[in-house]
Amino acid sequence: MSSHSAKGPVSIYLLSGLATAPEFMESFRAALHALLAREGHEVTASELLFPYGDWSRNVVKQVCEIGLDMRVSPERAVRSIGGRRAVAAIAESRMRRGWQGGRTILVGHSGGGVAAVHAANLLQEQDGGPPSPVVMIGSPRCRIPKELRPSVLFVHAVGDSPRAVIADAICRLGTFGGWGGFRAGKLWQHDKHGPAGACGVPIIGGHADYFREHAPYMNEMGLSNGWLTLQAVWSWLNEKI
Repeated sequence: MSSHSAKGPVSIYLLSGLATAPEFMESFRAALHALLAREGHEVTASELLFPYGDWSRNVVKQVCEIGLDMRVSPERAVRSIGGRRAVAAIAESRMRRGWQGGRTILVGHSGGGVAAVHAANLLQEQDGGPPSPVVMIGSPRCRIPKELRPSVLFVHAVGDSPRAVIADAICRLGTFGGWGGFRAGKLWQHDKHGPAGACGVPIIGGHADYFREHAPYMNEMGLSNGWLTLQAVWSWLNEKI
């Protein structure tokens, strides 16, 4: 039983990316759920969503849909394929559970992070109130609406160099950039539509390994990739809710 006083209700939805195994993010979901409950939150929903389908769906179709969503402008989230599917799944979950409000947390891996951004935008228009916190893990880049930027965290793998260079190639795809005002004309700003928060995680392996919990995905201190990713997410998320 938590020693913390009761806090507001929260719903957690984890959004998968390309050709994902049905249980790929299950252990991460369960760990995040447990942390929220330990801190006194009433977790009213905790589910995995597949906005582009799982590994049983045609991969080429999934790639095309994610690619289209990466180019959706901040003002046109309603055109997002994965975003609309995620919001529809959340609406069904809310109806099934008798949702009565509370914060909705969206955590997306790979292309699921893009869908999470668009879903948060659509939920903001629908629900009002504070934007849903969004965590993009190993995700390609997309343009994030200005009002959502403070509520988005971009988590990426880093290499061994002191500069903590992005080691996950998927995180270099797409863009957060846009043209901004400049005295002599327009100037390209690489982070004009980027998230306010970013965090490098020194995982072992690559894009598919953020949530691994066993050897060989453990560092010299015995900390697994999944533990490192969870701590990075939690230290940010706990302040947002």
